[in-house]
Amino acid sequence: MSEEQYNPTRVTLLAKLKNTENTKAWLEFEGIYRAFILSLIVRMGINQHDAEDISQAVLTKVWQKIEDFEYNENKGKFHNWLAAMTRNTVRDFFRTKKNFITGRDSVEYQEQYLDIEEQVLPDIENLAREEWVLHITNLAWENIKSDIYKTKRNVFKMVAQEIPTKKIAEKLGISTASVRVYKAEVFEKMRAEINRLNRELG
Repeated sequence: MSEEQYNPTRVTLLAKLKNTENTKAWLEFEGIYRAFILSLIVRMGINQHDAEDISQAVLTKVWQKIEDFEYNENKGKFHNWLAAMTRNTVRDFFRTKKNFITGRDSVEYQEQYLDIEEQVLPDIENLAREEWVLHITNLAWENIKSDIYKTKRNVFKMVAQEIPTKKIAEKLGISTASVRVYKAEVFEKMRAEINRLNRELG
């Protein structure tokens, strides 16, 4: 993907976000971070419907509090700030929900919340780290795949599925040496793109 197609760096995008009237910047932000926030919430064991509501609430809070985040490459990562915002929003969601639910549903919600609060939320940074790795890897692949011709893309996909080199060669009608070369080339492109994205978005 060209620099023109993928323009915002972390610093410039966050600077744009501090102008709450910058609609384009917010659309860019949602396109980059919404999937990460949603996957983190689902990873907590929250159902998809509630996760969608919570992720929207997180984005609203970010819009309200983005000025509280000051970028410093030597301090906490931006995705950790988002994770903390997500953790607090999950707490608020369950505490509010239980006030509007009665009977058995109320008990189930309370049990689910206690389980999340005691076992999941204390480990939020580790969960966020794992989800961020997956998220940034997917972003990297989306950014580079159009620049890689079909056979190399297929090699990479099969390697990701842990298909043996010999089997890949047979399926694609190429040599095992070619499989290894293509794998190395794509992994190097992925590594470079992941590093770039982490610097700009992490």
